[in-house]
Amino acid sequence: MVKKLIQVFPYLLLTMVITTIAAVLDGYVTRKMMSTLDFAIKGDVEKIKQLAPGLLLMASVLVPLGIATALTSNLYKRKANIILKKYYVTKVFSKNIAEFQKENNAKYLSSMTNDFNTLEANLIGGIYTVGSGAVNFMVGIWLLATVDPRMILLSLVVIIINLLINILTAKPVKKAYKERSDMFDGFTSYIKEVLSAFHIVKNYNLQTKVTEDYYEKSDQLQHKWFVIERMVTFIYSAQNFFMSGSIYGVMCFIGYFAVIGKITPGGVLLVVEGIGRMTWPLFEISESLPKLFTTGSLIKKIEDTLKNMDTYVETVDLPEFKEKIEFKNVGFHYDDDEQVILKDINLQFKKNGKYLIVGPSGGGKSTLLKLFRKYFSPTWGNILVDGHNMKDVKKDQYFSLVANIEQQVFIFEDTIKNNITLYKEYTKEEIEDAVKAAGLNDFIYNLPQGLDTVIYDNGRNISGGERSRIVIARALLNKASILFMDEAFASLDMERAREIEKTILDLKDITVINVSHVIFKDTKQMYDRVITIKKTAY
Repeated sequence: MVKKLIQVFPYLLLTMVITTIAAVLDGYVTRKMMSTLDFAIKGDVEKIKQLAPGLLLMASVLVPLGIATALTSNLYKRKANIILKKYYVTKVFSKNIAEFQKENNAKYLSSMTNDFNTLEANLIGGIYTVGSGAVNFMVGIWLLATVDPRMILLSLVVIIINLLINILTAKPVKKAYKERSDMFDGFTSYIKEVLSAFHIVKNYNLQTKVTEDYYEKSDQLQHKWFVIERMVTFIYSAQNFFMSGSIYGVMCFIGYFAVIGKITPGGVLLVVEGIGRMTWPLFEISESLPKLFTTGSLIKKIEDTLKNMDTYVETVDLPEFKEKIEFKNVGFHYDDDEQVILKDINLQFKKNGKYLIVGPSGGGKSTLLKLFRKYFSPTWGNILVDGHNMKDVKKDQYFSLVANIEQQVFIFEDTIKNNITLYKEYTKEEIEDAVKAAGLNDFIYNLPQGLDTVIYDNGRNISGGERSRIVIARALLNKASILFMDEAFASLDMERAREIEKTILDLKDITVINVSHVIFKDTKQMYDRVITIKKTAY
């Protein structure tokens, strides 16, 4: 993830160049103003007249430079955020489906919200704060050095002291931030589960219990944040103590030179200004460095969630489905459970055949479908696609050959047309045929905007049956070689379901594998085979 930030280096470099120019010019103007003060004390009006126009010109340039600094720093932060988030989302969708389904996806929600907010403040913002602080600190040193070069040595002492404090305090702060991030994962997961079970909470009057649990978990999270803030406060206090002591030492040193007459009044004010320019950047750097150091463990945690544990290399290209899918002595159980879900499955599914899979709940129908979809590999035995072990077939190519109609429907917040086409190009006739086959004609053409009607919030403004028919039209339009159906008609009225099933079974150039508990006598006869799954198949 840190490597991706290299892409934003030109934007960081641009803002640092402008920040440096602004800081150096501001320091130069300050130095000239202090010289002007010395000339004023001496009564040298001519010298003041010579310096005044240049000072005014340079001071006016500082205004656009300040605006440019703000704009370029915001541009850098925006680009860095976009790059990191695009990288993260891309990597999430590179996860194996099987591994993703086994995990609690609340940790991804937590990463995309809490963890990325922390990275934005501590890493992206921290890099700029440290960089700009270092520039302003160096300008402060330069101002002191123009008064007496020995000031540089004192400045280096201040820098070393603060770096040592930051290094020593980084480890406990890093650990505390990681612990809070882990707690936030659990908190996000809890909220997600509670909101998913909203109807259960209401129906069984569990509001009091859920509220108490929420307060307890929220209190634990806030207490951890309090502990972190307390720790950071002590660290900042120690840093401020050493910084203030160092700076007061510098001021005493300069005061001595002023008393013995080795520094002019303008020089004294220049030293005070230089110390001020050193102080605030040091405070900012001191606050940012510990947070910057903590991002390492947070990034490692985020990267770990993106890793695929299954690194099996798929080598077989499958541009088209030509013959059949075979299950040979297939058995399956999940990694963390030794209970056998399927065993001794020996089946053949020929190209363009129509197959109905039935069986009792918990008998293994859904697991069989997951094996078909290449979400999992068999625990033993083999699944062959046109003679190739499915495990060796490249996922992208296999997925391009299949379409899915599922009970759980996902609708984009977009037009009906885009939800059916999934942003691919089809002819008007192809779209109309798919709409008609899915039984959407009457619904769509009674809408004022027809196919251009926008669906909101995963289909909030349409019925469950309409949502299902959109997904059916989506699958039909895809013109896949294999169609997997998982309780596809559960949300439809029986008459409409029967019509759509007949339409699908009449299709000539597609293999249909339908897992369903909805069975019609007249359509059942249209299947080439009805398979009952109850751990074994018959």
